[in-house]
Amino acid sequence: MSRIDRRQGLWMLAGGLVAATALGARAVAGTESSISTGNTLALVEKGAGRVAFYALPGGTPIGAVELGTQPHEIVADRTGRYAFVGHYGVESWKAPGAGGSELWIIDLVRRTLVRTIDLAPFGRLHAVRVDDRGRLYVLSEKDSVLIRFDDPVRDKAPSRLIPVGGVRSHYLVVRRDGARAYVADTLSGAVIMIDPDNMEVMPVRKRIGSAPEGMALSTDERTLYVIDRPSGTIHALDAATLKERARRTMRGEAVRVVTQADGRLIVSNVADKSLSRLDPVTLSEEARLPLGTGAPGLNLARNTLYVSLEDNHVAIVDLQAWKVTARFATGAAPDAAVVIGPVE
Repeated sequence: MSRIDRRQGLWMLAGGLVAATALGARAVAGTESSISTGNTLALVEKGAGRVAFYALPGGTPIGAVELGTQPHEIVADRTGRYAFVGHYGVESWKAPGAGGSELWIIDLVRRTLVRTIDLAPFGRLHAVRVDDRGRLYVLSEKDSVLIRFDDPVRDKAPSRLIPVGGVRSHYLVVRRDGARAYVADTLSGAVIMIDPDNMEVMPVRKRIGSAPEGMALSTDERTLYVIDRPSGTIHALDAATLKERARRTMRGEAVRVVTQADGRLIVSNVADKSLSRLDPVTLSEEARLPLGTGAPGLNLARNTLYVSLEDNHVAIVDLQAWKVTARFATGAAPDAAVVIGPVE
């Protein structure tokens, strides 16, 4: 599509003022003989500038879609047929420049790039999420704007632009019904809760540290878990009010948290190069799993966790056995991923 110029973008923003992770997704069955019938990991490799496909559990490379400089997160639609990837465009938040402004749509069955939507002037697209109605949310870190597509496979322009009111809006969690979105605004040290549908509902802000980053909702969506990355402190917040319920300091710097189906939490300890499993209410540590290297990406599919590692590998963790069952090499800087096909 043609670029959204600044005047058009501001007009859409004004209209908005007036008016996830689909991990473990099942791909639609294809008829092409070249398509694998087993599980596949579609993995964002930030340093390589692509989404790479690996047959599971062995990790055999079976294809890649070349994208551009520093793609970041990925999410699948509710059918598992298509995935959406944001263009961050710079190596780190401290790097100069506007960053990337493209949203890439990938056919997970054919392993091809379907189309690209340029969302300029909005830049440094980071987190992408899908709600249960199939609506796609894309977070512009540079502009602190949440961009929504109501029919993301077909839409040629955003359906809604929601100003977050932060200064570096990096990470995003969206409730399943899409009625609330939670943004980790790292430079302000705050978590911001917004209503994507009703701009008359004032955002709620909660300062939880110096640089909040990884977040996850509890299985009942009543608790929001947020990690203040530098201190490695995880906070359990009431998801309706952001009032703090509990906190725990982990093993140094921590970056990601995910919620198992049974409600327990898994935290990636970057400094300690390990995973921790926590009780969801008390945040007490139930188990620790050494990894030998940092883990910037936690990708959960039922009882299996696909852990992206700083040494350019993926570790496969059996959550019931709480052990690494396999590892395989990847391209540079693996991060977020989706699983395609039946999940054991």
